[in-house]
Amino acid sequence: MGPFMDDAAKAVEDLWDRVVALAERIGPAEWSRPTPCPDLDVKGVVAHVATTPGPGVRAGATPERLVAELRAARAREAARVAALTGADTTGRGDGASTERVLGAACLDLWVHAHDLSVALGEPVDLDEDSPAVAEACRYLLRFTPQLFAARSGADDGAALQIALRGPVDHDAALEVRDARGRWRNGAAGAAHAVSATPAAFILLLSGRGEPEQWRGLGALEWSGDGGEAFVHTARLFV
Repeated sequence: MGPFMDDAAKAVEDLWDRVVALAERIGPAEWSRPTPCPDLDVKGVVAHVATTPGPGVRAGATPERLVAELRAARAREAARVAALTGADTTGRGDGASTERVLGAACLDLWVHAHDLSVALGEPVDLDEDSPAVAEACRYLLRFTPQLFAARSGADDGAALQIALRGPVDHDAALEVRDARGRWRNGAAGAAHAVSATPAAFILLLSGRGEPEQWRGLGALEWSGDGGEAFVHTARLFV
């Protein structure tokens, strides 16, 4: 396993530990608190993470049972990551697919850790520079051009600069051709722009908070009609 896979696998492990630690400190009156995740309270978020991957959690499960299921899910995921990265060669995957799996896990776990943190009153660091947020953001950038093309109603030829500051070195323009988005080399020629910290970028595209909220906190900026359309429409889920 190379250094990149080492870092990604460690990021997944650290995120699981973070989610489990958050769940273990939930008080009796906190399980019904709302979260930034649409339609899910604290209990719903824990149940969702506890079923990924694995069997569904029984409806009406007690908080104690949910935490136990979450620990079991963490153990299942550790075994899966070990198989994918070659620590257990019986299920070893190729490098590209392993990178995608680890990136998707980082994105999902980081966002739901954020959901729980907000619900429990934990501070949120929009300048977070952890390997976990970097891995999640790199994975999300794979889909960013198509999110712009599909959600913003951009015409062919539209170009938008996306610049991230902090742990992810990304400053490039995406463009729309034949109704599909793609990255192009460099950011030259893009009249519209979006700039963000990686954490704010992830939260924006995951539908957590409003663009104006992240801009007010100094974590997001945009310019031009293309930037305006992107920050208000480009979402992983609709």
